[in-house]
Amino acid sequence: MKQIIIHAGFHPEVKREYKGEHIYKVINTRTGGESREFHSGAVTSGSGRYFGLDNGAWIKEVGPEKYQTDWTDEERWGRVEEVETDDEGNVLSSETLGFMILRVDRRNGLL
Repeated sequence: MKQIIIHAGFHPEVKREYKGEHIYKVINTRTGGESREFHSGAVTSGSGRYFGLDNGAWIKEVGPEKYQTDWTDEERWGRVEEVETDDEGNVLSSETLGFMILRVDRRNGLL
């Protein structure tokens, strides 16, 4: 069975469900100014990595599964992954699809 999982380290207590939100594809990554082409599954944990999205924006990894835009810490993102499991729930394969913005209500100060 395939399912889409959203990794959102800023709010681990809330299990986000994918409801058809737009997934921004990663087209480039960089660390310390070094750039290379992205290939599916290349996301690893740790700080200091940047991901160039297909909309021209860059997001940075600031902790385990914690992502935000490189120009403000108000905009937080989640990593979207497609996971295939067997009937017992064991993971057979996984693929990073990209990132989606975790919608915020800035007018009411909710992040």
